[in-house]
Amino acid sequence: MNELEPEAYHQPIDVHAALRDLRAQAERRQLVTHSLGPDAPPEVQRLVQDLQTHQMELEMQYEELLLAQAEAEASRAQYMDLYDFAPVGYCTLAPDGTLAQLNLQACQLLGLLRQQLLGRRLALFVTLAYRHQFAEFVERIRQRQERQVLAVEMRRHDGQVLYVRLEGVAVSAAEGTPLCRLALIDITEQRRARRELELSERRFRILFDQSQDGMLLLRDNRFVDCNPATLRLLGLTDKSQLLGQHASAFSPERQPDGRLSFTLAQQYWEQAVRQGHCRFEWCRHRTDGKEFWEDILLTAIPETDGHVMHASWRDITAEKETTRRVRESEERLQMALAASEAGVWTIEYATNEITWNQRARSICGLPEAPSPAPLQLLQEIIHPDDRALVATCLGRAAAEEAPLDLEHRLLWPDGSTRYVSAFGKVLREQGQPVRFVGLMRDITLRREAEEELGYKNRLLSHILQNLPVILSQLTTEGHFLSVEGEGLRRIGLQNNELVGGPTLAQAFPSLAESARRLLAGQTVTFLDRTEYEGKPVVFLNYGFFDAQRQQAVLFAIDVTESEERREKLRAEKEFTKSLLDNTIDCVIALDTDLRVTAWNNKVAAVLGRPEAEMLGLPFEEALPGIAQDPTTKRLVYQALAGEPAAHANWAEHHLPMIMDLNFIPLNQQGVWAGVLILARDVTERNALQAEATRLKLRQQQEVLSAILTTQEEERRRISESLHNGVGQLLYATRLNLDNLPPSEQTRTSQHLLSEAIRATRDISFELTPSILEDFGLELALRELVKRIPAQSLTVDLNLSGLHHPLPRSLETTIYRSVQELLNNVMKHAGAQEVFVQVAREDGQVYVSVEDDGRGFETEGLDPATGIGLAGIRTRVGLLGGTFAVQSRPGQGASITLTFPVS
Repeated sequence: MNELEPEAYHQPIDVHAALRDLRAQAERRQLVTHSLGPDAPPEVQRLVQDLQTHQMELEMQYEELLLAQAEAEASRAQYMDLYDFAPVGYCTLAPDGTLAQLNLQACQLLGLLRQQLLGRRLALFVTLAYRHQFAEFVERIRQRQERQVLAVEMRRHDGQVLYVRLEGVAVSAAEGTPLCRLALIDITEQRRARRELELSERRFRILFDQSQDGMLLLRDNRFVDCNPATLRLLGLTDKSQLLGQHASAFSPERQPDGRLSFTLAQQYWEQAVRQGHCRFEWCRHRTDGKEFWEDILLTAIPETDGHVMHASWRDITAEKETTRRVRESEERLQMALAASEAGVWTIEYATNEITWNQRARSICGLPEAPSPAPLQLLQEIIHPDDRALVATCLGRAAAEEAPLDLEHRLLWPDGSTRYVSAFGKVLREQGQPVRFVGLMRDITLRREAEEELGYKNRLLSHILQNLPVILSQLTTEGHFLSVEGEGLRRIGLQNNELVGGPTLAQAFPSLAESARRLLAGQTVTFLDRTEYEGKPVVFLNYGFFDAQRQQAVLFAIDVTESEERREKLRAEKEFTKSLLDNTIDCVIALDTDLRVTAWNNKVAAVLGRPEAEMLGLPFEEALPGIAQDPTTKRLVYQALAGEPAAHANWAEHHLPMIMDLNFIPLNQQGVWAGVLILARDVTERNALQAEATRLKLRQQQEVLSAILTTQEEERRRISESLHNGVGQLLYATRLNLDNLPPSEQTRTSQHLLSEAIRATRDISFELTPSILEDFGLELALRELVKRIPAQSLTVDLNLSGLHHPLPRSLETTIYRSVQELLNNVMKHAGAQEVFVQVAREDGQVYVSVEDDGRGFETEGLDPATGIGLAGIRTRVGLLGGTFAVQSRPGQGASITLTFPVS
């Protein structure tokens, strides 16, 4: 075919140029010429040379021809491969319409070998219906010399029909006769697919138009086509009323769930685009405004120029209404079952299995589990004593078509017994029992209530027979319907002796008013006092009117003994109250919950709160002073536990008095019943005791002052005697010795006399330090410290606030105390250093002496018999001061004195 020929075959060849080129190539070759001899004429030689050149040209032309033939053979082989094995059938028609050439694909299309097809007319393979078109097609190719196309139906040699598209062009043969070259393309599958598509489209259109459901086509969520059923659904008469509108047309602004119809329609459209489909329910309005529901299925139809959807509308209004009614019916049924607390159970006779709902399983005490279950499970939970009865009743219901109505017991897995009421009926098919359907209710509470009622009836009968009570039933006129009880014996009557006789008011005139109110429908409670055989009898009566039975009920109990005890108790209480209210002590009683049960007049007068206001109040609210004091609160709980307690000289800041408190446990029949608090005002007593103490202390101080004065006077007299008497004599003796000639004995005597003079002066100074009287306590203490040798003891003296004089007795006591304490340290402590501090501040004088000596054990030490401490303690106590000792062995000692300064 022309389209398969090499490009070079279509270009014209310059023959003369090719010959010149060939000659030039022959001349450039080295030619071997035969020698003609030198005698040969030049013309001959030139002729021979030309002949040799022509010979070479011929040889070269032959070589070229061989090469051209090889290339032609190669090109033809390539052409034949492309031609024969092409995927499209190719053939060449002779002028008479016979097959002159064809490839393998064309042979396969026609169903014969190439040798069998060559020379046969191609038109014979075209079906009769298309032969005329084929003939015109061939003629057009020959006349117009341009490409022609035709699709025809052909029949293979084996009778198989196929559709082929023919494409043909005209070519000229070597002898000048026109040929037709054709390409045959099998379009059988395409034709079949197109026909199926057309058939599918026709079926779709039939289904689309004739479907009873609404069928619609939408593009970009707007209607582009619809079927008549859609128009009927909406109540429209023409498609133009719908086409072009949005998918939410003819819908309420909002769907029943509250979402906007337009927005929701867009959401469903986008979901269908993503997933390829979307199904939902939709509410619309017909043109008459009537609402209806439709089930919509959107199915995406792929297109290149946008999204197209097929929508199917099915009217489900009736189904929705039916579903709603069924749901309401089921809800009513469930409400009825819930109200009746009944469970549903079914027995399938074919499988011998039981199916029950959750309530039925709960009634049987079983956990939630899949249904059905073996019938044996129900048999196992029936109480062993009732299994035979249940089996008999179920068998009778199946055999006699009688309903089951039975009450029996169940034995729960936890061992408890429950009562159930079972009701049901056997369902039959073709006369044979198929299943049993029943209800069951838990009646345990009812049975327990019935048993409890029976027990109460027996209990009431026992009470009436054994206790002093009377139970009466009266008509609306007051006549006795019944009257019984052991209490009748207390007034000489027998059971029902008054029945048929007088009315209540006639039999007991004292009850006339109460009987009138009782028969008028009022509830009455009253005491009736009467006498029988000269002894008082008291009945407590309670009555009410039963409007349902139109009768009155009166219950009376003999309370004679309790009234007598109450009267006695009232008298005792009045007596006790009189005692409490007339005692001089405050009396408060608390119960076990620490609430006030008694509050006498004395407490009311002291606290200003009357008894009526305080009874029943909590302890913390009634007595906040005692409750807030940790000590007294602890004592209250101690007494509540049964242990008496006391607290002397208790004072509360807002009460101008001091009290002694006693907390006494209250015991009733061996049980602690509360706490009794007794509070006595001891303010005056304490004032007298304090005054006596002060008077005694003043007397002691006066005696001490006299003693100290006497001691000091005696010390002064002795000191003066030593200084003016013994001292002067010693000094005069020293002067006499000084006038004697020097000698060893003289010097020894002089030394002894000097020591005696010094000792006399020291003793005189210690007995009466004149510096204390002349210059005061501060200088006296400093002088006292100076007189202690530093090598014996280092004294650190600190004085403050002593610029103003103190009372003479106080200064003397402080001086003597410090003097005695320093002597004790030097004699007994073995100390290296001692700290002495005397300070006056805030109306007190503080004296402290602390050493680093060996110390001593203070436990068990009596300061009155301590190491030189008795006198110090006595002096300090008489001056109203305090004395304190702190010491431990090996850690020194510290003694502190405190004196008040007026």
